[in-house]
Amino acid sequence: MTHPDKSARPCGLEHSPKRRQILAGAREVFGEMGFERASVDQVAARAGVSKATVYNHFLDKKTLFVACFSEEADELRDALRCKLLRSEPDGEIGPALQAVGEHLMSLFLAPAIVALYRNTSAEVERFPELGALLFEHGPAAMHAAVAEYLRRWQDIGALHLPDVHAAAVQFVLLCKGDLAVRSQFGVLPDPLEPAIVATVQRAVAVFLAAYGAALASPARTS
Repeated sequence: MTHPDKSARPCGLEHSPKRRQILAGAREVFGEMGFERASVDQVAARAGVSKATVYNHFLDKKTLFVACFSEEADELRDALRCKLLRSEPDGEIGPALQAVGEHLMSLFLAPAIVALYRNTSAEVERFPELGALLFEHGPAAMHAAVAEYLRRWQDIGALHLPDVHAAAVQFVLLCKGDLAVRSQFGVLPDPLEPAIVATVQRAVAVFLAAYGAALASPARTS
């Protein structure tokens, strides 16, 4: 039985090209200058549109700034959701969780996402409501998507999860290891992919040791 996320957009649905163009320019400007120093004129110039066009889509600079985070976070959530919807429980759970964990971390550690989290976190004191938005559109939505995926494995007997949501949170945190913190300080290893693979392998091993049922298989090791 599935439990669809009614707040998520259908897979592949995109906003108007002009809106996306404005947001792309705004993310660059806010990322470089922060909220206070950035201006709508600079956003319009970077996006290659008129200032009037920006205001046709967004009420003011604050609305534009919030949209930069919320829509980027929604895209992140939907990318994971679409990946998980296409990943029906089949075969060994260890390799399946490994693939999901690696995909999750590739999204979390994308340079645009790292920069966006860093910049929006710095503005939480200025915009108190942004903290709740940041959490609900980001981590909370991701945890819900992972919980639904894990529930499907539990339904076929591969996992024993007393609290599916708590287990999803734990899985995500295990997959992050120290990589999320390292990304905030700009000290990610290079190359990054082997570090992601190794971190997720350890995460899957710990997760299955805690929640794996009798037929659960451990993740492949290199």
